This record gives sequence, C-alpha cells and structure tokens, in this order.
Amino acid sequence: MPLRLFRIAFLAGLTWASRVQQHVFDVEHDNPFPRLNFLSASPHIFHSTFGLLQQWTNTFVTNGHTIAPCVIGTNTNLYHARIGSTLPPSPEWFAFDSEMSYSIAGTGLNSYLLTYRTTRPVRCIYFDGTSASLMNDGSMESQMLLLHNDSSNVPDSPAFGPPPSSPRDGTDFCRPGYPIANCTRWNFLQAEYDRASGLCKLIREQGLGGLGWGYEGIVRMNAGFELIWCNFSSPSARLVSHINVSAPPVDDEHNPQAAQSEPGGVQSGTPPQPYYGYGDRGRSDGPHGRSPFPLGPFRESSTYEWFRSATKRYGFVGGAPGRGEARVRINSGSLFSFYDPALVDQESARQALEQKHYNITAHGYWRGPASTDDRRAALRELTRRRRYQRIRNITKSDGVFMRSTVLQRLRQSLETERPYSSGIDWVLAVEEVVARYGIALHDISAALSTTVSESDRTKLRATMRRLRESIHGTWIAYYEYPVLDRGNLRRTFSLNAPVSQAALERCRNQVESFSTSDLSDSEHVTYRAILAVLAAICGTLLPVFLSTETLWFTYFNNATVSPHVTLTAESKTELQSITQHNLDAVEELMAWLGWMDQWTACSPGCGWGQTCYIPTWPAIGIMGRPGPGSNGTGRGYPRRGIGMDALEKYLWQPRCIDSAHFPPQD
Repeated sequence: MPLRLFRIAFLAGLTWASRVQQHVFDVEHDNPFPRLNFLSASPHIFHSTFGLLQQWTNTFVTNGHTIAPCVIGTNTNLYHARIGSTLPPSPEWFAFDSEMSYSIAGTGLNSYLLTYRTTRPVRCIYFDGTSASLMNDGSMESQMLLLHNDSSNVPDSPAFGPPPSSPRDGTDFCRPGYPIANCTRWNFLQAEYDRASGLCKLIREQGLGGLGWGYEGIVRMNAGFELIWCNFSSPSARLVSHINVSAPPVDDEHNPQAAQSEPGGVQSGTPPQPYYGYGDRGRSDGPHGRSPFPLGPFRESSTYEWFRSATKRYGFVGGAPGRGEARVRINSGSLFSFYDPALVDQESARQALEQKHYNITAHGYWRGPASTDDRRAALRELTRRRRYQRIRNITKSDGVFMRSTVLQRLRQSLETERPYSSGIDWVLAVEEVVARYGIALHDISAALSTTVSESDRTKLRATMRRLRESIHGTWIAYYEYPVLDRGNLRRTFSLNAPVSQAALERCRNQVESFSTSDLSDSEHVTYRAILAVLAAICGTLLPVFLSTETLWFTYFNNATVSPHVTLTAESKTELQSITQHNLDAVEELMAWLGWMDQWTACSPGCGWGQTCYIPTWPAIGIMGRPGPGSNGTGRGYPRRGIGMDALEKYLWQPRCIDSAHFPPQD
C-alpha cells in the first residue's frame, strides 16, 4: 500500500508555475498557467471512464483499459442468429440489436433468429474498447490478461487464423453446433470460443456466478454491443421467439443451389455445401469472412443496417450528450483501470515510451515539437496518444495486483446487504465535465485563433466579444465580479485577487465529495483523476478569462468608439502576444485531455436519413454492393475486401452517408 500511495503521488497530474501579475501577464517572465504533466495517468483514467458503453468514443480508443461490473435490466431483448433450427450450445453470443445478429448469421438460406428476454436483472462483466474486434491490435488485451494473469503468459496467437487446408467439399469449414456432418476439424473462430469458455469458467471457479445467479455474461463491443452468454439453460433469459428469417433467394448463376430452395428460403435435402471455398482468395464477403453457406438477398444491405443500429449507441458526439448502450448499467464504484498507478511496471513502461516518442521531460512536461517545427502536428499526436496505448507490460507482480483487485471488486459488487462504495455515479460525473467543457474548449480555441490573426479593429472587437462570451460561459457558476477599479484593471482581474482564487477553488471542487472516507479504493482512483482534470481545466481557463476581461475593458468596452480609431502598435502587440499565449495554453490543455473523439464530428451535421460514418469493425462496408455508377449492372464497385487502414481517414474526417453511399467513396 505505501508503494501504491507513493506512485500515485509521483504521478500527480499538475505542477504550478509562478502567478506574479505585472501586466495582464508578462509572457516573457511569468506564466500563470499550470504546467501539465503529460505522463500522468489522470486524463486517461478520466477519458476511459467517460467512454464506458459509448460506441463513438470506443471506436476512437479501441484498446480498452477498464473492467467493470454491470447489470442488464429486466425485460431486455437479446438476439442470436444461427444456421439451422437447433438451439445454441453454451457459451454462445447474444447481440443487443437484431440487425447485428441478423447480419452475422441471419442472411443465409436456412437462417434462424432467436429472441430471448431477460426475466430478472442480469449481472455482467464489461470490457471497454472494441473488445469484440478480431483485429490483433490490442482490443483483446484486457480479457487475455484477466485469463492469463500477466503479459508473459498471454499466448502469442492471432484472433483468428487460416484453415490448415482448403478443401472444396466444405467439410472443414463449419462452427460447433451447425447441422453439418464432420464439423470437427477446424473452427476459424476457435480463439473466440476459447476466450468465451475461459471467461465463463473463471466466473464459475471463482464463485462469482452460475446458473441463474451472479455474473452470467460478458459485455463487449465492436459494431454494436454483444453479450457472451455462459449458459443458455439459465432461467435469467427466456426464449420468446424462434423464427426462420431466410428470404427467398435471387436466382444467380453464382448460386446454383438457390433454385433448390424451398419456399421461405429453407434449403431442402442435405445440408448446403459452400459455393465459395475458403481457399478462393479472389472472393471476399466483407467483414463476415467467406461464408460456407449460400447467401440470401439481404447479405450486403444487412451490413449497412448493422452499422446504422450501432450508430444509435454512439453516445456523446461533438461534446453533445447522447445515449450509449443504455440497456446495460455500469457499477462505477467498482471499476478497475489498467491505468491505475499501482500497476507500477505497466505505468513505467508507458511513461518511458511516451517520454521518448512525444518529446516529454522526465517530469512530464512537453518540450514542444521534437523533429519538426509543426507545433500543430505535434499537438495532434499528443491529443491522439491514448488511441495507441497498449497493455503489454503487466509483469507478474502487476498481474497479482490486477487479478486479485478485479476479483475483489466483482465480489463486492455482488453484495447487496452492506454498501461498499459511496453510491456516486462517477460515469455521470465525468460526462457532466465533458458536457460543460467539451464544446467550450473547442469554441475558445477557435475564437483565440481568429483573434490572433485579426487586424481590423471592428472585426477584432467582434471576435473579442465572441471569445469573451465563450470563456465567460465556463465561469458563470464560479466567478463573482468585483467592483471595477478602472484605474487598475490588472489588479481587479489579477489571478491572485481574492475573487479569482475563490472562483478557482469553486471550479476545481465542483464535484468534491463531502466525505472521502465513504469512497471505495476504486472510487479513489476515479476521484483523483477527476480532480486532476478539473485542476487542469480550471487552472488554464481562469488566466484566459481574466486576461480577456482585462483586454476587453481596456480596449473594447466602449461600444460608441468610432471604428476608425485604431489601436496603437504597442496595444496591438500586447493584445496579440497575450492572445497567442492564451491560445498556446488552451491547445496544450486540449492535447493533455485527449478528448479527440469529442473534437471530431461530421461538419456540417448530417441531413435527414443520413448517418455520420466512422469505420467500425466489422461493419465497415462492403465494396461491390449496388451503388452509384453501376451502369445498370448492379455492381458499382469492384468486389474486394476493405482493410481498416484504408478507412482510417474517415475516422478523423467523418462523412455523412446513407444506404446508397456506404461506405463513403472518394
């Protein structure tokens, strides 16, 4: 415990520079802004907590760092599609949206969709990030570490692999439970089934759940949210519908078996054989892989419907609040974060890597661009740094702490007789902070950029007014205007003035807990991160606010001044110098926070019937589907697979799309 406390203290998010005020502030000799520690875990813990169960944020930060207890509400519908009419074995998968389930396994010519409904609140374990994406990119690391204890024990194997051979008779290409003879040789999703079985086994062996009690499933995300269901015999979810969703096929020379289909699309006779063997590398059916079954007419359009259903769970976009996966509720008093400074070796490795890569000092201070004079590009890299963070340095000692802590918090979450945490909704707390400052920071940065470059006095006053209004909005609840001393405005708006210090204290403590003794160990980690984030935001924005007020009352408060009255050269120099200094501080704050997802959006907003597209594996879109420029052939694009790398640009420059333009094409 002392080591953990020492580590936490060492990683404190902020150190403070001198605040002596000589002018508005002297940019040569004084810096009123906090020095931001870019090696601190605080902004990452904050942002990770904010993104829980949000499709949008977790698509930007695919490598999850949080394990959380969760609950699925009573009367929630869950969907499972499969080839054939048999009931699923255990464990298997549910989707929370029927479109997701249908697109994965419902578009064949003998496909069934099963709908289950929860009969009670169902406890679950949630892994954040795109924890269901088979991309070998770090998405699965938190799950594998929980199963294998430390990084050295995690098997070095791909998420899924190629078959050992590629026969054309189809006998090797099937999944357990499918009604096909000789389905014993190879399952390209075997690693997924092993992972699901391992997690369910862990729950059972640790006494955390079983048939109808405790934790019964694992919530993960790729394009939408899914649930690994440990036991389909559980009374916690009841089968309410079991229907054949096969649609009559389109006659096609590429699908010779289609003509043999019975009404309703059910295949007659013996089980179908694949018409595209897995060895046929010239054909890709998109994110689902190469199917061993004849496909129905909605195979391609179903991918768009799957994508569109996932967008309903985007959550916060562009700083504006939205619903994520609301059918699952997080117990935010029992979170485990892989950013916890108690994971000493993991944290040290992350810091060492980022110190070198981003040109950061040993104390966490950013030196500026290392190999380029492009400050904006360097800040962009800093802002996006969390996207590339991995959990690859969990040593045996880290692993012991991780596993014991996760299991302890899962057990505590099961207890209902005595409270083990404060009851504060920490996810809601961080969402409120983002809702308050996400858009505001973007607007303040934009206004400062415009002010720096403006020279016309009339336009300059208008931009200063917009800046003043934007920054004032962040201080409404905290700053009480003093009586103006027009003979000494710099003293009135000094950072050291009592009203300024009182405002800073109110701002920094806007989520202060009345009694920290009521907080659990998990809550202390989250709480400290929130306080560090608020200290950075408030400590940066207050000098911007005060200097803006001083400039306004010095040069612009008189609305009757003729626009032909120009500022002196000295005044212009002071104004531009102060504004540039403020802009630099706000940009560094935004980079430190790393809210890249909230400062990326479709602009302008999408029209009726459109959706803001970011590439979300596996529903990224299928090339070759009917679309513009088809020349009557119905095949507008060449049929080929799409990699996520090819669509990376749409993550940072999202596009508005509809079904006819999915995925976007340049």
